[in-house]
Amino acid sequence: MSAKFFFYPEPNNGTPHLVTLDLGEDLGEMYSDIIIDAVDGVSLVGGIQRSVGRTQEIVTIQRDRMLGGEDLAYQFEALQNHLDRGYSVAFTSDHTKMFCFPLLGNHQAATQRLSLGYPSFSAITGASSTPSVGDYMTIDTMSPAMIREKVKISANSSMSGSGGNVDIAKPLNFAYTRRAFLRSQRFYPILKRPQSDVGQSIITNEGGRLFSLSIRLIVDYEALFAFHPQSIGSIDIGLGQSLIPEFTGSGVMPNLSGLTLDGGVVASRSTAGIQEPIVNIDYVDKYWD
Repeated sequence: MSAKFFFYPEPNNGTPHLVTLDLGEDLGEMYSDIIIDAVDGVSLVGGIQRSVGRTQEIVTIQRDRMLGGEDLAYQFEALQNHLDRGYSVAFTSDHTKMFCFPLLGNHQAATQRLSLGYPSFSAITGASSTPSVGDYMTIDTMSPAMIREKVKISANSSMSGSGGNVDIAKPLNFAYTRRAFLRSQRFYPILKRPQSDVGQSIITNEGGRLFSLSIRLIVDYEALFAFHPQSIGSIDIGLGQSLIPEFTGSGVMPNLSGLTLDGGVVASRSTAGIQEPIVNIDYVDKYWD
């Protein structure tokens, strides 16, 4: 079991390619906090009505005195620069549990069988393995008023690496009538760095000999749900197959086609000699005013 980061340097310029940073060990600590924009309206008789808007998860990842030492620590310099410029990273605390399947169709409360599509990030996670009986998974919807719960896999005989059906130990608490993902509880396909943390070093050292990692990352749900097949209808289009896979050859890297975690290029503009990408996320063009 090993914690890993995955990212695509220069995702919209140059030669995008998948880079894997393998800690080669477990994390020291990992926990998350939930940010919820909520406003309560209180009536004269004390009734409370709550309006819930944006919901986002902030994940804190720490590993003191990494076994990889400086040989691993210097590689995080590129990842930090990538994140500080607003781009994305995928992360897992256990490389053997990296599942992320879109839920297909509607799932009513009290259901114990889930219908899953092709894994949306198969270029990173692989497409041959399936969740095991006993695995704990998280179901997420998109904001506003995001719905979330954890489930435990109880049967997977109707499941393959390309999707299928799984049974869960306890009935669903909520109804899922909008886009949702089922993912390993400690696998996050698309994370970004909070603006408040930009510039702060994610690697510290003791006497130049012992190196430690500490980083906070926030889920970008809009970018994440751009990879849900039902974002353009009810047909499973297998977007995960379009992600650029890891280059395992030698010599000059070829021009690899496909998407990155930050989408695909539709245009760019030059400001003071700096290329600033405009990406297509969730099939809605982002543009500069």
